[in-house]
Amino acid sequence: MCSCSHDEEWPEDTWNLYQHIERAEGLNTLGDGDVRGLFKPHARRRDSAPAIESDADEELIVKVWFAAPVNIRRIIVASCHSEEEADPGSHPSSVRCFTGPTAEPLGFDGMEDTQPAQVIELLPNPEADAFTQCALKPFTQVSFLLLHFPGNHGGVERTRVSYIGLQGEHSHAKRQAVDAKYELVPNAEDSKEAQRLLGLDKTGAMGRMQ
Repeated sequence: MCSCSHDEEWPEDTWNLYQHIERAEGLNTLGDGDVRGLFKPHARRRDSAPAIESDADEELIVKVWFAAPVNIRRIIVASCHSEEEADPGSHPSSVRCFTGPTAEPLGFDGMEDTQPAQVIELLPNPEADAFTQCALKPFTQVSFLLLHFPGNHGGVERTRVSYIGLQGEHSHAKRQAVDAKYELVPNAEDSKEAQRLLGLDKTGAMGRMQ
């Protein structure tokens, strides 16, 4: 597929779900890492920045909220950089995926007691070309996604991620409030017309109590 667009600054990928992310945040990230910036156009997947690194230890959590439910079919995770920029061993070795609103409050403490939707073993992916197919059911109509990176290939203190690609299907339809107005009290003219249609305007149409 072509990844070109009329907007050179922010190219459009109709199959890339980065455009449908409402917000993203990270846990245990070093400094003010641009978590939302990890979700880039496919043509920019090899850009070394923006990127995030873990802080206190090698674990990372990335939380993603979508503007409308999406179907995630493939996931790409990569740490693209030169040898001068980062340790090659900092590439994450696996990712545990959690979906749905029940995953929103999860943090590092509650991870082990919760079953992930899918666990993906990650090989170093410096060209950001390798992808993993997602399980069908748990990644259909997803409004929230949590990605837990428990460690890296080098056993180093900091895990680094520069690109997360989410490929799949989306709908542009969003819930909208319906502006409906109801006339609770009909006016006199409408009442007369209704009585005529029902045949109630004729004498003797209804009996009277004596």
